[in-house]
Amino acid sequence: MSKLPSLQNVLNAIQKTVLRFPLETITAILGTIFAIILNEFDYSNPKKHFFEKALLSSSLCLVLFLSVSLFFLSSNKKNILRFITSLILGSLVVAFVFSFRDRMIDTEFQQFFVLNIALHLLVSFAGFLPKKYNQEEFWEFNKQLFLRILTSGLYSFVLYCGLALAILAVEKLFKFDFYDNIYLYIFFIIGGIFNTIFFLNGVPEIDNHEVPLQLNYPKGLKNFTQYVLLPLISLYLVILICYEAKILITLSLPVGWVSYLVLAFAITGILSFLLVHPIANESGNLWMRTFSRWFYFLLIPLLGLLFWAILYRINLYGFTHERYYVLLLSTWLAVVVAYFLIQKHPKIKFIPISMCIAGLFSIAGPQSANSVSKYSQLSRFESYMQKDKKTKLTFEEEQELSSIVYFLERNYGFEVMLPYADKKLDALYKKDKDPDSHQIMESLGFEYRSEYDRKDDLNDSFSYYFYERNDNAVENIHGYDFSFTIHSSISFDCKDCITIGNTPYSILSQQQKYDRNLQINEDIIPLKINDFVNSNSAFKSRNNYDNSAVKINQKIENSKYNILLTYISANGKIENNKKILENYQIKVMIGIKK
Repeated sequence: MSKLPSLQNVLNAIQKTVLRFPLETITAILGTIFAIILNEFDYSNPKKHFFEKALLSSSLCLVLFLSVSLFFLSSNKKNILRFITSLILGSLVVAFVFSFRDRMIDTEFQQFFVLNIALHLLVSFAGFLPKKYNQEEFWEFNKQLFLRILTSGLYSFVLYCGLALAILAVEKLFKFDFYDNIYLYIFFIIGGIFNTIFFLNGVPEIDNHEVPLQLNYPKGLKNFTQYVLLPLISLYLVILICYEAKILITLSLPVGWVSYLVLAFAITGILSFLLVHPIANESGNLWMRTFSRWFYFLLIPLLGLLFWAILYRINLYGFTHERYYVLLLSTWLAVVVAYFLIQKHPKIKFIPISMCIAGLFSIAGPQSANSVSKYSQLSRFESYMQKDKKTKLTFEEEQELSSIVYFLERNYGFEVMLPYADKKLDALYKKDKDPDSHQIMESLGFEYRSEYDRKDDLNDSFSYYFYERNDNAVENIHGYDFSFTIHSSISFDCKDCITIGNTPYSILSQQQKYDRNLQINEDIIPLKINDFVNSNSAFKSRNNYDNSAVKINQKIENSKYNILLTYISANGKIENNKKILENYQIKVMIGIKK
C-alpha cells in the first residue's frame, strides 16, 4: 500500500534541490520578491522601471544559471568555478537588460524574447558538452525535462486553485478581509518559488554513473506522433508543394506570409523528427522510417520558395527586425537540412546548438537584427532624400518614406535621421527633441501618408485626431469656469448641472440639420463647427487616421461668455471641395464674463 510522502521526506527533497541548485533557488526567490514589489507601484512611479528590468533579469539569469550548473555538474568541476562563471555571465545579462529604455519598445522585448529562447535551448545541451555524446541519453534527458515542465505546471495550477478557493471560503464564511492582492501574491509565490523548486528537483542527473539515463519511449507519444502529427505535416507539405508548383507554372510572385507558413511547417516537422527519432528505424514503424528518410529532401524545394519570398521583400523594402529573423531562420534551416543530408550519422543535438548560436548571433553587435535593420532603413531614407533633390516624390514614394520615418523614429529616435536629412530637420530638432512622424515628414517637406492611405481617396475624405502625448502635462485654464465634451452622435443636456456665484447653469447642445448650437440657460450660441472645419487647413483632406500633434482650438465670444472649443477628433467626406463633417468629439470650455 502506497504512503503519502512524509514532511521529513519533502524537506529532505527541498534541501537536496537547494544544495544542488543554490543560485537558481536564490534567483527564483529574488524574482518573486521583485514581482510582488512591482505590483505595489503605481504606473507613474519612477522606481517601477527598475523592478521591471530586475524581474526580466531574474527570469533570464535563472535559465542561464541552470545551464552553467548542468555543464559543471556533468564535468565534475569545483563548485567555486561554477558560481564564479554564473555570476560573471549573469552580470552580462543584467547589464544587457538594464541597457533597455525605461519604457521598453517592441524591438527590446524582441531581443529579450530571443535571448530567453537561446538560453532555454542552452539548457537542453549544456550538460552534454563536457562528456562523450550519447544520442539516447540526450533524447531521454530532454524528454524528462519537458515532462517535468508539464508536471510542474500542473502541480502549481492545482495548488494555486486549492489555496485560492480556501482563502475565498474563509472570506465568505468567516467574513475575514484578506489583503486585496493576496491572490496575486500567492500566484507569484507558487509560480516563482514552488514551481521552480519542484521543477529543479526533477532535473535529471547527467553525471550519475550508478543510475545512468536510459531510453524510455512513451507509447502515447508514439501514437500521437504517428497518427496525428505526421499526417498533418504531410498534408501541409502537399499544400505548400502544390502552391510552389502553381507559382512556377503561372510565373507569379509568392505572397509575403508564405515565409511564415514554410517556417512554421519546417520547424514543426523538425520537432516531429526529434520526437520519433529513437524509434524511427525499428521494425513495424514504416511510416516513421519513411518520414525520417525523406523529410529533409522534401524541404529543399520549400527552402527555395522561402528564400525567394523573403529576399524579394528585403530587396523592395530593406531589412526590418521581422525580415531579419525570417532570413536568419531560413539560413539556419538550410544549414540543418545540409547537415542531416551530408552526415551519415547526424547528431540531433546539432539542432538546438545551431539554433542557440543563431539566436545569440542576432542579439548584439554589427550583425544583430537591431544594427542591420537600422542601417538598412537609414540607407533607404538617405536615398529618398537624394531622390527628392532631382524629382518630386510620388504618392507611393511618400507613403514608403513615411513608413521608413515611422520605423526609425519609433525604434531609434529622431536623432539618427539628422545627418541624412541635409539640415532640413535642424529647426525642428531645436524646437522639439521628440517629434512624431507627422512633424518629421512636414519638416522634410512631405505629407505623412500611412499604410491605410489610398491615392484615389485623397480628395474624398478628411480626418483629424489629436493625441496629447504628455500625460503629465498641466493645462492652464485661467479665464474659464467649467468644461464638458460634446459628441456628434450624442446630445448634451444638463439641467442645473453647476452653480457659480449663486447662479445655476443649465446646458443644452444638440446636433441640428446643418450645424450645432450651444444653449446656456436662455442664451443660444451658434458654434458654427462646419464653417470652422472648412476654413481650417489643419483638417487635412486625406483619408488619414493617424494621430496628429497639432491642437486645433476655436474661440467664440459674446457679451456673456468666452467659449473655447478644442477638437479631439473630426472626420467626414469631401464633396465639391467642401468638407461635410460626419463625426466629431470636442472639448468645450466656458468662461463667464464678470
